[in-house]
Amino acid sequence: MKRTKITILAITAALMAGPSGAQDWSGNWYGVTVGYGSGTYDLGVSRLNEAGPPVDVDGASFGLRYVRNVQKNNTVLGLDAEISTGPDGASPIDSLGPDWACFTGECNVSIKRLATLRGRYAMLVDPGTLAYGAVGVAIGRVEGGILNSAQQGASTAVGYTIGVGLERMLRENVSLLSEANFTDLGTLGFGSNGVSETFDGNGDFTTVKLGVNFRF
Repeated sequence: MKRTKITILAITAALMAGPSGAQDWSGNWYGVTVGYGSGTYDLGVSRLNEAGPPVDVDGASFGLRYVRNVQKNNTVLGLDAEISTGPDGASPIDSLGPDWACFTGECNVSIKRLATLRGRYAMLVDPGTLAYGAVGVAIGRVEGGILNSAQQGASTAVGYTIGVGLERMLRENVSLLSEANFTDLGTLGFGSNGVSETFDGNGDFTTVKLGVNFRF
């Protein structure tokens, strides 16, 4: 039993230490991420400056990611694309806003799917560790409004995302990452105001993620 414990500790230490010597981060990496996001959206008809109740969104996320890196000395330039789930939330029935209220059902916002395409700039902290910043476009399939009313609906929203992270190479073809991202999808279009204007939501959310990447 003692020998087994020593072996497990040795393997764990070797993994955390990462590969020895100079490392090459170039190539195609494929990975998965898990995270947690939260934010707030203000509902209403923004074109008419009509406000409704705010909706807090949060929840776990799961994503699939592709990264293309090119390394030059201590700098690594990259492009990453990811498809993931997003946060959601609701304010209870009878929540009141200055102009709109949730009388027929909950006021709600849901980021059903989120796709991002970002450029990355990274520097080597040491041969096996990257510190990076990333910025790019974010596209979300969103749903929300006021349940059981003309204000409920769905659309595709386009905005931007910006993030920072750390990535550690465990083996020549395996790395772990942690990052924080801010995402603003612009104005989310939902249903209508019952006439000709769109009932919408304005806000943003922040996500903290952990992930693992594999190079093939």
